[in-house]
Amino acid sequence: MGRGNAATAGPLIANTPPAADELEVTLLGPGYGESVVLHLGGGTWAVVDSCVASNGTPRPLNYLTSIGIDPSVAVKLITATHWHDDHIRGMGRMVETCEAAQFCCASALLKSEFLAIVNSSEGRAQHGISHGAREIHRVFSSLRERRSTPMFAGASRRIFSEGASELWSLSPSDTAFNKFLTNVGQLVPKVGKARERISPLTPNDAAVVLWVSLGDAAILLGSDLERPGWIEILQSTTRPTGKAAAFKIPHHGSANAHEAKVWQEMLQTDAIASLTPWQKAGHSLPKVEDIKRILSFTRNAYATATGQMPKKQARSRNHAVQRTLKESGVTIRQPPISTGQVRLRRKLDQSASWEVDLAGSARHLTEMVNRVA
Repeated sequence: MGRGNAATAGPLIANTPPAADELEVTLLGPGYGESVVLHLGGGTWAVVDSCVASNGTPRPLNYLTSIGIDPSVAVKLITATHWHDDHIRGMGRMVETCEAAQFCCASALLKSEFLAIVNSSEGRAQHGISHGAREIHRVFSSLRERRSTPMFAGASRRIFSEGASELWSLSPSDTAFNKFLTNVGQLVPKVGKARERISPLTPNDAAVVLWVSLGDAAILLGSDLERPGWIEILQSTTRPTGKAAAFKIPHHGSANAHEAKVWQEMLQTDAIASLTPWQKAGHSLPKVEDIKRILSFTRNAYATATGQMPKKQARSRNHAVQRTLKESGVTIRQPPISTGQVRLRRKLDQSASWEVDLAGSARHLTEMVNRVA
């Protein structure tokens, strides 16, 4: 399959929607947060995860309206791959706005996530809970009000089908779901029985990996799934077959989400790969060694932002200085990485090649190496 050349990134991508016979994969990513917007042909759209603009509005909604799409009718599927803040900010508003969309999330949840869903189903208000739990509560309260039944993703499950397009969830695995059941079961004390020991489930254990197919084109969206989960996917005999031409790299390119056999067995040679960087509390991803590893597998790799990642401070500020700053109303913040956009489009003709467009701070991954060194 051919590859299109990436245009030089600029502040905006032409605000025209894809043609009815055109597949689109758009990765949106500021320095903290990511979302994938998909056109599945015929004016049907899907959104995976959510992040927000500086004014608090969900970036997927901003993008769709900028190209003349009404998300309230065009979006038919919204998927929350997991409930980490950098993947679900604005998800509640997304679900409220996209009234025609089916909502899907992982079948395996954390205890806090499970309790937030239970409380929302009972119409109970939530106070003093985390941002992620508030988003969960808002999502499921909205679904309850409009009597919409959510779908729960699991290994090798088809979660959407319309025309020639299909979306499959490849995770979380039965192992992750069993951990969820055990953890939730521990909420109820068992008289006379010792507490079962089991390693705790993490959000990345339960992350939803998606396989998107339309005609002869396939896309693999890696969420934040880490290596053990990828090994389980590779061992599955019931997942969709074939090799994807486009790949959303998992967990911001981190080494703990890398499995070489994914590149060898699930992706075409020189697949188009994209990632969003991550930055919080002085830590950042990807690292230089991550970038070099990715580029060893494909020459077609992009990041939504390549600005200088602030390095972790060598020492903390003096407590007296911190107190003075606080009393003076002065707040010191690290500058955020600017927002970028990697957009892939391809006609459904078998001979068609992908067109790669970059916007904002998005660049080829080679340009990121010196900036994070």
